[in-house]
Amino acid sequence: MGLIWAIYVYFLSPLLTALFIVFFVWVIAGWLAAFNVINTRNSNVRAILGFLAAVCEPLCRPIRKIIPPINGVLDLSPLIVVLIIVFVRDWLLPTLIGMIAGPVAYR
Repeated sequence: MGLIWAIYVYFLSPLLTALFIVFFVWVIAGWLAAFNVINTRNSNVRAILGFLAAVCEPLCRPIRKIIPPINGVLDLSPLIVVLIIVFVRDWLLPTLIGMIAGPVAYR
């Protein structure tokens, strides 16, 4: 396996998968906070929500400039960011690396 494929398999793909999971947890936590299932006055919950927002908000902000929330309520930017993450992880990077380094050889 070439160096570029190894970097993709052992670093980039897991990193993008972790980012996907962070977005998923952020959306679910937002729903739970909106319906008062979790107590947002708890300092631990606030710290977790703050971390999730610090990771996810900078990636959603440019999308919100293009597609604002529908009726000020339904925000589609996390969905679009997740679709971009999956596209980059599962198609774009393997295709580019395959073009540069050649196809991966399985033993």
